Amino acid sequence: MTACTTLAVDLAKNVFQVAGEDQLGRVIYEKRIRSREAFITFLQQLPAGMAVLMETGPGAQAWGRMLLKQGQRPSILPARHVAGHRSGPKNDRNDALAILRAGRDLRIHAVPVKTEAAQQMQALHRVRQRYVKEHTAMGNQMRGLLLEYGIAIPLGKAAIDREVGRLLEHSSPLVPEPLHELMAELLQEWKSLEARIEVITGRVKRAAAENETTKRLMTVRGIGPILSSAVVAKQTEPERFANARDFAAYFGTVPEQHSSGNAVRLGKMTKRGDAYIRSLAIQGAHAVLRQLTPSSEHPDDRRLQRWLSRHGQKGAAVRLANRNLRIIWVLLQNNETYRRQPGDTQEAAMSL
Repeated sequence: MTACTTLAVDLAKNVFQVAGEDQLGRVIYEKRIRSREAFITFLQQLPAGMAVLMETGPGAQAWGRMLLKQGQRPSILPARHVAGHRSGPKNDRNDALAILRAGRDLRIHAVPVKTEAAQQMQALHRVRQRYVKEHTAMGNQMRGLLLEYGIAIPLGKAAIDREVGRLLEHSSPLVPEPLHELMAELLQEWKSLEARIEVITGRVKRAAAENETTKRLMTVRGIGPILSSAVVAKQTEPERFANARDFAAYFGTVPEQHSSGNAVRLGKMTKRGDAYIRSLAIQGAHAVLRQLTPSSEHPDDRRLQRWLSRHGQKGAAVRLANRNLRIIWVLLQNNETYRRQPGDTQEAAMSL
């Protein structure tokens, strides 16, 4: 171990495979640790300043925080990039060696080690996201079941609540008694999920209102407490991006390229990176476009009107989401708030 400069760990619940290399990149140490207690003792004996590589996965953030406190240099590498460096069959030993090779690949960027507060906020978002997904699926299921009996329910929470409630209240002859009872149970569960979503959303909003960074991000149109707190919880480390364009591209709001030589071909949105944050940014952009005043002479509004006329509602929303992500990149690196001011000077400054 004394000659090792870099250590790779393949994490699991109770079994940990370790591999170490020297300055020349030669694997000189391998060990299999068969309990969490023994692994903690092993980490506590590591020399300060040693680089420790891990894959993303359950527990990686907790081990990373422990190593930081001890003075080591943990790096959490994206698992999908590490897989490309694996040779031979998939097993713990080959996974640990793949992590070592991935650590030497300068194209792979490590995931930031999150603070406990950021991880707690991320937990709120993940639970809320699951509730929203289940709520949407249940609403679609009710609409689908009723459509099979010739009852068409419009999209939207308000329409489902109103129309399904009316059918159950007046005992429509189109709905048989067994289905009537089933729909009543589904509607009750659907409303219970909606209440849970409101509770979790309230917690997120309160946390966002108490955080200075999220409050500054919310000065941008289309960025609310949900998106701003999700960005802060992700701890993207904006300084590792060369410019705002790279930061927005990290979330996949740019066209896919199919270029060769002098022929530049741009396709659909790449949809790379964090799908949750990207979807929130696009939802916020749609909200801004819905409230847009056609008669406004503000330079920012005129730009949005041009995007709408050229690219349609969805195309304009993606472009506004891309622009908002670029503004976020700037605001995360200073203590300023975003200000919309009329005039050509401000219009030029907004084209980040």
